[in-house]
Amino acid sequence: MNAIGPAGFWSYTHRDDQLDGGRIRRLAEAIAHAFEITTGDELHVFVDNTSIAWGEQWRARLDSALTSTTFLIPIITPKFLNSQECRREIITFSSHAASLGLDDLILPIHYVNVPQLTEENSGDEVIQLISRRQWVDWRQLRLEDEDSPGYRQAVNQLALRLKGILETPPAGGPIVVPSGEAEADLPGFLDSLAEMEVALPEWAETVQEFGEVLESLNRKTLESAAPMQQSDARGGGFAGRLRVTNELAADLDEPVRKITELGGRYSSELSRIDPGIITMIRMIGEGEVTQEEEQSARETFTQLMVMIVAAREAVPNLMGLSEAAKVMASGSRALRPLMNSIQAAVQQVVDGQTIIEEWGRMIDELGESDAGN
Repeated sequence: MNAIGPAGFWSYTHRDDQLDGGRIRRLAEAIAHAFEITTGDELHVFVDNTSIAWGEQWRARLDSALTSTTFLIPIITPKFLNSQECRREIITFSSHAASLGLDDLILPIHYVNVPQLTEENSGDEVIQLISRRQWVDWRQLRLEDEDSPGYRQAVNQLALRLKGILETPPAGGPIVVPSGEAEADLPGFLDSLAEMEVALPEWAETVQEFGEVLESLNRKTLESAAPMQQSDARGGGFAGRLRVTNELAADLDEPVRKITELGGRYSSELSRIDPGIITMIRMIGEGEVTQEEEQSARETFTQLMVMIVAAREAVPNLMGLSEAAKVMASGSRALRPLMNSIQAAVQQVVDGQTIIEEWGRMIDELGESDAGN
């Protein structure tokens, strides 16, 4: 099932739409209508990401190498950023677009105020992806009557923006990983494989360090239970509990600083190698490499799959840590900044899991394709 012509994937939380009386879904329909009346061409807008049609089109568009006829339109709200599914959609789409040098296919609509978007140096991967693009400000427009001139004009402007992207060649072409006798100053397929050989051990080392720091955090937190019980036994009351909590905060400062550093390193390492891996998988699937290059790549993919499985098994523990940090943050002002830092670092790893799971899916489907031939 493959739609012909321009397509837009509407990324939002259903709860936001419910809370706003269905206005988010109606906005998708209004933009599609404005696009069609402006261009004469139909814009296929896929709204319900829980439907089979949405999923089939999503994979088909990603795997057929995104072109300037496919858009992702995320509706940015606080709930959007808290939705792992929404985060997964924007990270996955951006990953594929980056591998092709197409950065203008994500059109964020800032629907409800998210203060982090205007902050500098956010460590949140999704915030970074959104802030690097010219998002559309809908924070006041969402309060307007949908039939008002201002609202209708804004819808039309967004349709014209989509039209402009379709008519404008991308500023930068796709990331090219030439095979065969490539020019001396261009990276070849084997050059990319060589980079993988360096990057993958570094990534594995970061994962190992992450685990060690997590173990240290857990140990220090558990060790604080005994002083807390002793304080209670002496009748220390809330003052005694506060003293123990402040001591724990001081004790956790160094491992939290380290986990923040590792979270950033983990994210940047994946971002560095992600476009190359996607391009390599795509080139093998399209038969654009030599037999020797393909064999070398598949050996690398085997190592990669082992790491993907290991990372996947670690995610539930990380999510448990994040939930525990949230509880501790709510109960102590001294611990709150530290626990927030832990949650942010864990989110970077969970977001990174989205990237590597996409590699795994593409590698698996590459193997299935080979089996069918």
